[in-house]
Amino acid sequence: MAEKIIMPKTGMAMEEGVIIEWLIKEGDVVSQGDIVAEIETDKSNMELESDYDGTILKILYPAGTTVPVVKTIAWIGTPGEELPEEEAAAPAAPAEEPKADAPAAAVSAPAAASTTAAKADMVGDRVKATPAARRAAGEKNVNLTDIEPGGKHGEVRENDVLSSPSVTATPLAARVAADQGIPLADVAGSGYAGKIFKSDLAALSALAPMSGAVDEAFVPNYQDELVKLTGIQKITGKRMVQSHTEIPVVTENAKADVTELLAMRKSLNESLGAKISINDFVMLATARMLRLNPRMNASLAEGDQVLYKGRINLGMAVATPKGLLVPVIKDADMYSITGISAAAKELSGKGRDGKLQMDEMEGGTFTVSNVGMFGVTSFTPIINQPEAGILGVCAVEDKLAMIEGEVVNRKIIGLSLTFDHRVVDGAEAAIAIKTLKDFLEAPLTILA
Repeated sequence: MAEKIIMPKTGMAMEEGVIIEWLIKEGDVVSQGDIVAEIETDKSNMELESDYDGTILKILYPAGTTVPVVKTIAWIGTPGEELPEEEAAAPAAPAEEPKADAPAAAVSAPAAASTTAAKADMVGDRVKATPAARRAAGEKNVNLTDIEPGGKHGEVRENDVLSSPSVTATPLAARVAADQGIPLADVAGSGYAGKIFKSDLAALSALAPMSGAVDEAFVPNYQDELVKLTGIQKITGKRMVQSHTEIPVVTENAKADVTELLAMRKSLNESLGAKISINDFVMLATARMLRLNPRMNASLAEGDQVLYKGRINLGMAVATPKGLLVPVIKDADMYSITGISAAAKELSGKGRDGKLQMDEMEGGTFTVSNVGMFGVTSFTPIINQPEAGILGVCAVEDKLAMIEGEVVNRKIIGLSLTFDHRVVDGAEAAIAIKTLKDFLEAPLTILA
């Protein structure tokens, strides 16, 4: 009897998934546990295993198709078996050409080059690449023609794209570079993460205005672009609206002097040869704070009850090309500073690469969201239900202070604590953020 391979439902909120790549074809023989496809869920990419032994009889949807959860996407069984008519006749519409999930402002190459990169798997001048590689190229703004193929049949695979360098530029810089024949890969961008602005092209362009005047010969041709939200972005939006609507929230802001902490961090990194970040210290200090302030590590239960969580599982917001993910460091209060740093780096990397497993994003009891690297000095983070709070970590600023009659420079970090006022009252939240501030201002206590 033929058996179904279905689009799995990996969470209560998941409604559909995307088939990124089939790793088998019709007629292939597979065993139980073999990986047959890579799919995108509402949280991350995952490998889909076969639950049965047999031959792939029919693939109902091509790579790139969005399919509702629990819907049959392929059949496995014995060669020659008849399939149910409605399932066998499922439309196998060709996959749409993938569009970059990144905003239109992140352009890495002339329009003609990106068009060439998007058109894959044809003979002649077109690139042979897997669907996952095309999707990754769109997200990284990479030209597939510039990537060395690593597949056994000469095709570009996803890992080839992920390991290639990416370049980002403003739309104006990209158009100027295209007009003047300047390879963006040769330009050192002055923006965040090496983003290229038009001014960065001046040194390489024979046509660049030497006086700094406006180049009147260039006529901008801006166009609107409609980009579909990724599955992760859609579910994040729904959850944030639900959280903001259902929870009476309050945000309390505080400042902590981290001058000594930064000095200790520098000393540790030099002596250990490590790269411990200030966010690693903040997360460990938060875990210690939650142990001393259990109300912040609780959630609202059914009826008039509050559920105090025994474990401290710290979620950490990670920005990825497909949207915001929140992997969880389980039992965060049990880690050393080097241990929590290593765990955070591993989970962040897996999140950006779309390799997080479901159990790595479940069970969080409190979340930390750090936007300090963007210069944000205060914000109102939204609670990740059913948690009772979330900590926003802001930028470190220089501030002059009078200490023992001398004016000295101090390093001050902003902290924004949003809490569920049904579970935590204002005084309890103030005590919690004061506890965290004390830890950060006496950093040896974090390590004790």
